[in-house]
Amino acid sequence: MARWILWLAVGVAATALLAGCGQDLLDGRPLVSETAEPAAAGMAAERLQRLDAYIEEQIEAGQIVGAQVMLARNDLVVHNEVFGVRDLRDGTPVTHDTLWRIYSMTKPVTSVAVMMLHEEGHFGLDDPLADYLPEFAEMTVLRDGERAAAKQPITIRQLLTHTAGFSYGFTNEGVDALYRQEQLFAAQDLAAFSRQLATLPLAFEPGTRWHYGVSTDVLGRLVEVVSGQPLDAFLTERLFEPLRMVDTFFEVPADKLDRFGTNHRLNPDSGEIEVVPDGSLAGVRWQEVGLLSGGAGLVSTADDYMRFARMLRGGGSLDGVRILSPKTLSWMTRSHLPRDLAGEGVFGRSGAIGFGLGFAVIDDAAGWSGRVGTTGEYWWAGAAGTLFWIDPEYDVIAILMIQRFQAEPLRETFRTLVNAAIE
Repeated sequence: MARWILWLAVGVAATALLAGCGQDLLDGRPLVSETAEPAAAGMAAERLQRLDAYIEEQIEAGQIVGAQVMLARNDLVVHNEVFGVRDLRDGTPVTHDTLWRIYSMTKPVTSVAVMMLHEEGHFGLDDPLADYLPEFAEMTVLRDGERAAAKQPITIRQLLTHTAGFSYGFTNEGVDALYRQEQLFAAQDLAAFSRQLATLPLAFEPGTRWHYGVSTDVLGRLVEVVSGQPLDAFLTERLFEPLRMVDTFFEVPADKLDRFGTNHRLNPDSGEIEVVPDGSLAGVRWQEVGLLSGGAGLVSTADDYMRFARMLRGGGSLDGVRILSPKTLSWMTRSHLPRDLAGEGVFGRSGAIGFGLGFAVIDDAAGWSGRVGTTGEYWWAGAAGTLFWIDPEYDVIAILMIQRFQAEPLRETFRTLVNAAIE
């Protein structure tokens, strides 16, 4: 209780400071890191302590070096805790303004940008991609090692649902091997990336399978062509500034580099955690950035991403700023995959996990491989261990920020402990 009173006092002081100095000082954001007691939003404080203890155990066990957990319920942030260090080289501790590589948690952001342009009437979701990016007009498909003309065009909806036929280049087989050979992410910008990608065959006929790939990077290029702005400029002007997401960007500014830590993995031989250099995953980096990866390129803070997530949970609006219509948001967060879609479904859980327009969606919570979840929950994660989900039924937003590749089963246990704290 004493801690809560201290934070309340800080909040009062911050309010007075803002009243005297104007909102430019802190961009209108509060100084407090917790805005409510857990019980005020129906969360169990003692069970959140179990969550904190688990994160600390993972640090002590050498599984991660640091973390930040941020939870909200009923639009109240009830938990915002930091753990360990953000920089393994010098031991700098994680702080509430630590900058995190969110990798694929960039995808929902880019998808929202696409839907903003769709709402303005610039394109239909079932329009052929080639109507806007002509380089994709004559695609081929790799069949039994041979190229053949694609039978149907790629649509914008297929890009949003990862059913367009693209892959990611994570293996040395088939189309992936060609991606690696071509070094797609070494392209100087999204225009060059798009042109180069269009010369390569698709992994399957558009619309016939769900397969995770570079579709959202192509969507980033679509945003540029339709809006007439570079992707970073569009996101800053139309999304980040209106939502007061002041610490989200593709390239970390020089004056904020001290808040940006190291990335990590477990050494496959020793099992000990080690620093991984930027650029080790698909060449994505955060200094001297040329390619603005709409699928994996953003750096953000937990606070900024919570503002984005609260906008989603608010039906497209936050603090009086409307980004999308609530009907559009409702539509985006339903699965758009046909029930009879060929292939393995989303990550092998056909019928349990669907995919909306930029998010995975739980279609059948009981069939989701034993995980505790809610039908209608939507979520996504990042390659370096970050995770967020929104549970509309229980009105919960959860964000986990860590920096470690291959972070399962830590993320699954995090889900379990958060859900267990709901009263």
